[in-house]
Amino acid sequence: MTPTHLKTLAAAALAALSANGFAQQTAEEPATRLPAVTVRGAAPAGGIPLDTTASAGSRLGTTLRETPASVDLVSREVMRERGNRSTQQALENAVGVSSGQCFGLTCFSMRGFSGTTSLPFLFNGVRYPGLAFSPRGTFVYDRIEVIKGPSSVLHGLGAVTGAVNFVTKPADGRTEREVLLATDRWATRNIGLGIGGKVSDALAYRADVNYIGAHEGSAGYVDRSSYEYYHAAGELALQATDRFKVTLSGEYVKDRGEWYFGTPHVGGRIDERVRFENFNVDDDRKANDITWARLNLEYLLAPQLKLRNETYFNDEHRFYRNAEVYIYNAATGRVDRSDFLNITHDQRLVGNRSEIHLDQVLGGMRNRAVVGIDYSKNDHQRDNNSPFSSPPNAVDFLDPVPGVFVTNSPFRPQRRTELIQKAVFAEDLLDITKALKLSLSARRDWVNLDSFNLIDNSSFDKAWSGTSWRAGLLYDVLPGVTLYGQIGRALEPPSQIVTLTPAQRGFNLTRARQAEIGVKASLPRDLGEATLALFDIERTDALTRDPLNPSLTVQIGKQSARGVEVALALHPAPRWTVGINGSLLNAKFDNFNESVGGVAVSRAGNLPPDVPEKLANLWATYRLNDGWQLGGGARYVGKRSANNANTVFMDAYTTVDAWVTYRLKPGELRLAVRNLTDEVYANRSYGTNGSQFILGEPRAVELSYSARF
Repeated sequence: MTPTHLKTLAAAALAALSANGFAQQTAEEPATRLPAVTVRGAAPAGGIPLDTTASAGSRLGTTLRETPASVDLVSREVMRERGNRSTQQALENAVGVSSGQCFGLTCFSMRGFSGTTSLPFLFNGVRYPGLAFSPRGTFVYDRIEVIKGPSSVLHGLGAVTGAVNFVTKPADGRTEREVLLATDRWATRNIGLGIGGKVSDALAYRADVNYIGAHEGSAGYVDRSSYEYYHAAGELALQATDRFKVTLSGEYVKDRGEWYFGTPHVGGRIDERVRFENFNVDDDRKANDITWARLNLEYLLAPQLKLRNETYFNDEHRFYRNAEVYIYNAATGRVDRSDFLNITHDQRLVGNRSEIHLDQVLGGMRNRAVVGIDYSKNDHQRDNNSPFSSPPNAVDFLDPVPGVFVTNSPFRPQRRTELIQKAVFAEDLLDITKALKLSLSARRDWVNLDSFNLIDNSSFDKAWSGTSWRAGLLYDVLPGVTLYGQIGRALEPPSQIVTLTPAQRGFNLTRARQAEIGVKASLPRDLGEATLALFDIERTDALTRDPLNPSLTVQIGKQSARGVEVALALHPAPRWTVGINGSLLNAKFDNFNESVGGVAVSRAGNLPPDVPEKLANLWATYRLNDGWQLGGGARYVGKRSANNANTVFMDAYTTVDAWVTYRLKPGELRLAVRNLTDEVYANRSYGTNGSQFILGEPRAVELSYSARF
């Protein structure tokens, strides 16, 4: 797709969206309105909430329409209506996002990239210091925000192609009682309870708990994958004076269970005879204990000036014991297992972010600005049985006897790291005219790492620094129709920082740049909303093998992607809601080498693993009357590579969901069927050179009751 094609597509889309006039844009919220208040009251389920704020896209409290970037907001109304019980399912509502689980965690690809360091998670706007986030429940979340493109300017190093922000339900003072009871084919028990309201005019509260237990199947819907998941979240908000507000919030997550790391394929094909088999050991284990605490202070110095300060704390303990790699051996007809990993992570994160918000008129132009500083310290210790070796271990392909965990490597403390990150940032939105806005953002990061080898008592240190920035323009070509464009730069560490090895300490930050243009529009006569985005993104200085000496790793790699994303939310008739979104892209390695048998082999021009170049979603709901509603959805995911060499591919697939709900007083009953056609498909790849596929959920029926009163 050339720049000329991008311009032609943008012009055509703008012309189509401009016909017949458009609905007047919602009036701006006052600058002093708190984000927790403006976020609620989004567009109806299935709509695109263009006039709703999303903290992942800006620190200024601007709406999606006022943000010169693609930001998807998956509200709790959408998650409830479409039956998204897991975060993995919820992420797939976003345009161009392919979500799956890998090595026991939530992994996703977006805009041609799928690396875990390029696509970080945030919790209530705070950067998550690690990768270990399981694809579990959604009940405690108010919304999930997905920002596309380089986001280092907002969220620090390692947000090259976007970021995902999970936001819990706020203490906004609304009186509410909420309940969820659900079970499905896998005997999963999903129970959610929530309560919110006011103790007094000044003090509001919110508390939510979610329990999910599965004893017949879970993450991969295979044998021996039971688990129990507990998630509690709460918040207290005290409006101490007209100018001063204090918010205290916290979360606790406990996750225990067996795990599924995929099914070995046979020559790139899925053998349906082993669809429900788990090739992990019998005494496998995955456990997380996560605690979050946050204290937010807001002080209004003047109508145009506000101070905000957030202190946050994260304490986390993770434990894994699994055999993770399975390779089908055509010579023996058995499955060779390896990578017997026994690992614990212990980390403690403390941080503080302070901001000054200014909203004033300069020369007749409204100007919103924020300037801030960010500081965090993360102490992380990793104990394991590296190098994860084990005696030769093979099991029968059709009837695997799991056996127990065995290893030749002793479990012992390995490495402790101390990571200190500092940053200064600024963001500005200037209303040049009533229709034209200029958006500017910049961030300077300093990162210092001290790493201690707990086996031989050696140590090393490393420091990085770099500047990210974004510049954008927004123009209201018609009331309700905004054309935008932006360019941005972002930075990423060469690998996961807290587990950085001495061999990797010499590498610098990798760099990314993106150009994006798009349209965000409210359709005429309240027909719905539409968005269009065209982007070109490039990452340089990536790690690759030296073409002259493949035993060495050098920093000359390059990867790129360009494409188009489209979303439509339509209300064609009073009882109908239709949602359509999709993406089409061209992603490739531009310069990347691998060592194969001691020889450097170029992968230039190849498709990066787990990246679908075609992806589309369709949802529709029809309300028969005040009691009954019918709904359904279809998802298409294109062909994906399972390795850098592009020698193994996962087939394209389409899944179909359907549901019917009956409204009670209060609440509603919901009967849903996921994967109605019982499609057998690979959700994601894993293992050595894509030796195994993570299979998607077979056909499953779910019955649920939910209520808010």
